[in-house]
Amino acid sequence: MDAIATLDANDWIGTTKDRQHFLCELRQACQSNGFFYLKNHGIPTACYEAVLEQARLFFELPEEEKNAIHIRHSHNFRGFSKMKNERDWREQVHFGWEWSDFLPAHDLGSAYRLAGRNPWPEAGGPIFRSVILEYLAQTHALGCRLLEALAESLELDSDAFLPASEEPPYLLLKLICYYPQTDCADERPGVAPHCDWSWLTILLQDDTGGLEVQLPNGHWVPVLPQAGVLSINVGELLEIVTRGRLRAAPHRVINPSQRQKRLSAPVFINPPLNARIEPLPLAPFFLPEHQALHVHRVKERGSSCTPFLFGDSEWERKGLGKWCFQKECSS
Repeated sequence: MDAIATLDANDWIGTTKDRQHFLCELRQACQSNGFFYLKNHGIPTACYEAVLEQARLFFELPEEEKNAIHIRHSHNFRGFSKMKNERDWREQVHFGWEWSDFLPAHDLGSAYRLAGRNPWPEAGGPIFRSVILEYLAQTHALGCRLLEALAESLELDSDAFLPASEEPPYLLLKLICYYPQTDCADERPGVAPHCDWSWLTILLQDDTGGLEVQLPNGHWVPVLPQAGVLSINVGELLEIVTRGRLRAAPHRVINPSQRQKRLSAPVFINPPLNARIEPLPLAPFFLPEHQALHVHRVKERGSSCTPFLFGDSEWERKGLGKWCFQKECSS
């Protein structure tokens, strides 16, 4: 049996028997490894292929053009950045849901600095912008369907993970370029072991390889690129609200190539900034974990968690740099 399950989204809309089979597989995948492949997801081929092509074109731009939309120029932490250190070996560009026409009903203070518009590269023109926003819309719709299915699989209300809000979700997409390996004796990690601060993360990757997920027994297994197949992982928010019934999946990237860049496009399916994150009235259920390496997490696994506003936690991560529960990891 494969370590990472492959689910067929067509079963979700199929017969009652197919639907129940899909829900059972979905629950098992998210409880055990927190990671699965999804085929027949409904996102048009032309849509996701265009994302990887626009990513390739962007990262081939001259440095001055990429730096024109550097994240340091953005009040809402979107734009281009480079990360070259012992934990990261990549460059990336952040985009999100455009909030140009939205005015919040209540003030969350600093958290609303995360809302706003995207800095668009001039070289991409309107094509780049339309490709990114269309993919965000497609993945958001897919993410909502998966969250409803997960709620049903746990015999919860269908909107258990989709809190009602007049605000748009805090949806984020990264285009990431992992650098090739250098001639150093030790391979550089493209990104160190970590869990995502999201409900779910929907990942599109090229055919380079290098992504790995850690199983509860501590073994790292490759997440192999497959044409037309997306990779989905559970984030910390789902682990928190389900009290461990769904497992946030530790993962990392080590580009295996000494010549080829690796491109990926994760979309982080998040609640609105004003959403209250509160553990559901479920009995805690945390699988034993065996980890030789530190995994960066916002909340310590299995710790008690008092309710909080998602926007406050996201501002602490981005605005204050508190992205790991261990103090020595903060920056």
